[in-house]
Amino acid sequence: MQGIVLEIDVKSDSGIIRGNDQIKYEFHLSACRNALPSEGALVDFEVQEEKAAEIYILKTSLKAKLDWLFWFLFSFRGRISRDQLMIFLAAAILVLPVPVVCAVWSGLTAFLTVGWIAAFYICAAVLAKRFHDSGTSAGWLLVTVAFSVFVMLVVSRVLNLAFIGTAATYVLVVLLGLAVVFCLYLCFVKGSIGSNRYGSEPYSCRTARLK
Repeated sequence: MQGIVLEIDVKSDSGIIRGNDQIKYEFHLSACRNALPSEGALVDFEVQEEKAAEIYILKTSLKAKLDWLFWFLFSFRGRISRDQLMIFLAAAILVLPVPVVCAVWSGLTAFLTVGWIAAFYICAAVLAKRFHDSGTSAGWLLVTVAFSVFVMLVVSRVLNLAFIGTAATYVLVVLLGLAVVFCLYLCFVKGSIGSNRYGSEPYSCRTARLK
């Protein structure tokens, strides 16, 4: 039977599908086989004990895709998997040079500042969700960024503090390196299995682990 997903409640790990027979069926997200559906998605399913089971997504609405993309790029809530992060990084490497080159060639270098701010925000949002997947607060990312700015100001001697000498500067650089390594580790460490305080497990991870 085919139907339309009317509602998704990630907190309760459930949802509602209206079938072609105009009857509403409850379902658990664990019954979804090929992906996690979104509201408005066309699905194929079987009815077992008056609930939807063996759910396969046939078509996702454009609005749902745009909503997911907006969440992925701009929201600091939720979790993403390692493969989603890798796809984002690969896309960023391919896409980011294009507007930079266009801005330089056109002489509109003022837009570069706005572009870098937007790129920084998007990267922070994506990395925060990756931190959440391992059950770690994204506050570590914020602290590392603030510490990086402080160390760069000290090393470039823009910020002159009497109590920071050459030896202290070396120590700050080493600590910064350790903080960056720690953040990189959190970006690629295995995520928490099941739900944690930041949300449900990314569906791609769940599917891979069930295979």
